[in-house]
Amino acid sequence: MKKYRGIIFIIPVIILILFIILFPIITMLSNSFRNVRFGFEKNPAFVGLKNYSELFNDPVFISSIGKSFLWTFENLLIQLSIPLFIALLLNKDKKFYRFVRSIILIPWILPMVVVSIVWRWLLEPNIGYVNYLIKSFNLPGVNFLGSTSLTFHILVLINSWHFIPFGTILMLAALSTIPNDLYDAAKVDGANSFQRLVHITFPLIGKIVWFVGLLAFMWSFNTFDLIWLTTQGGPANSTMTMPTYIYKLAFKSYEAGKASAAALVSTLILITVAVIYFVIFTPKEQRRLKIAKSQ
Repeated sequence: MKKYRGIIFIIPVIILILFIILFPIITMLSNSFRNVRFGFEKNPAFVGLKNYSELFNDPVFISSIGKSFLWTFENLLIQLSIPLFIALLLNKDKKFYRFVRSIILIPWILPMVVVSIVWRWLLEPNIGYVNYLIKSFNLPGVNFLGSTSLTFHILVLINSWHFIPFGTILMLAALSTIPNDLYDAAKVDGANSFQRLVHITFPLIGKIVWFVGLLAFMWSFNTFDLIWLTTQGGPANSTMTMPTYIYKLAFKSYEAGKASAAALVSTLILITVAVIYFVIFTPKEQRRLKIAKSQ
């Protein structure tokens, strides 16, 4: 009995997790093959692959897949480079830098609802403060959230602005684990700042960069709240990513079956990319350790 005591204690948690995760996935899979309108019909008609056929014949859906990948790529570029740069600047043991590190998380802890509303007001074309500053230089105002060519990239910047503090804290935590003796020894050997960065800093924080990249990818690909609260996928579907498209199908068009099919496609894309990410970008030391254990 003592041997299985630990398993007995975690059984309720396992049941709860299965109910929260497995049951919705099974329901989503079932609904994707049925003509479900509102999501709670008792016996919806089985339509086979019709929902998937209609999805892949919908140019907005195909566009939303491309937009999701572009959104994720642009976010990753910013959310991996800028936090690392800021962390390198703040990685000093002085009062000023300690103070900055203590307040840098403020944008991150703000709810996305607050962030979205504040930025909508700031970027408003007529009374927004950003346009007020632009017009004060006798320049024409810019409709930041109403331009089909500009809005997408503006939202990328806002989303990255919200993530950067969290990424910076993780990078700082990684930098703090590097012994100063390594840098001192490299200085004695004549290594300059760039060489110390390339040969000491980057290799030793590789695992954290890998982890931040995975988090940034998952969160960016699934971003819904910012886009919905600012543009709702507009203007002219220029910010229509997969989460926004799925929400519109389910709760605006009341096509729960088709929305389930789109959600399943999104899930499969995430799983596929995550597996590829693990295979290609897993740090070399960790990969060698897994190979050694398997042998």
